[in-house]
Amino acid sequence: MEPGMIFALAWAVLALVAGVALIARRRWLAETITAERQSAVSRAGARGPSARVFLIVGLVFVAMGLFIIVWWASATL
Repeated sequence: MEPGMIFALAWAVLALVAGVALIARRRWLAETITAERQSAVSRAGARGPSARVFLIVGLVFVAMGLFIIVWWASATL
C-alpha cells in the first residue's frame, strides 16, 4: 500500500473519532466555553458557541472520514 493511502486512512480514522467526540460532547463543550468566557468580569455578557455548532462540525468530520474510507475502499478494488 502506498504511503499516501496509509496517511489518508489514518486521517479518516482520526476524523471519525474527532467527529463522534464532538457530537457526543457538544453540550458539555458549549457550556464549558460559555462559562469560561463569562468568568471574566469585563466579559460578563459574553456568549459562547451553541451546541448546534459542535453538532454541525462533528457531522462534517464524520462525513469527511466516511468519504475517505469509501474512496480508499474503491481505490483498492
